[in-house]
Amino acid sequence: MHYCTLLVDFDGTLFDTRNAIRKTLEALARRRGVAPFAVHLIDQVIDQGLSLVDMLAVLLGPADGLELPAWAADYRAIYNGGLGVAESAPYPGIETILQQMHEAGKELFIVSNKGEVSIQATLEQYHLGSYFRGVVAAVGDRAPKPGPESFFEQIKPRMRHGDNARVLVIGDTEIDLGYARSLGVASCWAAYGYGLASRCEVLAPDFVILTAMDLLRLDDCRA
Repeated sequence: MHYCTLLVDFDGTLFDTRNAIRKTLEALARRRGVAPFAVHLIDQVIDQGLSLVDMLAVLLGPADGLELPAWAADYRAIYNGGLGVAESAPYPGIETILQQMHEAGKELFIVSNKGEVSIQATLEQYHLGSYFRGVVAAVGDRAPKPGPESFFEQIKPRMRHGDNARVLVIGDTEIDLGYARSLGVASCWAAYGYGLASRCEVLAPDFVILTAMDLLRLDDCRA
């Protein structure tokens, strides 16, 4: 694999967090005194890779005076209160993959629309943080994907080389593949994650992996 800089998604690519998101939304509904969110709607917003605020906007629907930032703050308080880490797990083989890539001299960045606090807590729990040169995550309502600004502001200045042809975006949803397109770099669709095939295949990823371990044999996974 000639790619030197790997921009890796978190939810649905490195970690299975579906149960953590579901349980946090259940607790959020109880805290806010509203009816539980429909499970199929929760799965729908997870599969789309939406940011937290966009996810809540879909689940709550239009409402006059609705304070999405307050809902988002409550969600983060619940998720970051321990539930998120407890209900998340790395996909099989993730530590082995990261170790081998690190030893091969790859530089890895996490780029996620998730909040940084929750990502760092999970990495610390599983002792995986040392494999990454940086974590680029959502700040407030500003999500780093799919727009290209996060790459040029936070990643490219830290890259060991300046060649975008050696950058690969790895992720499971249309948001990730759209991010790669906005940067003009290669993409790898993690088809084992949450993204819908109908939305991801049309974006023509350069690689398709069916398990996380396929990252170690990427040349065999060209789309």
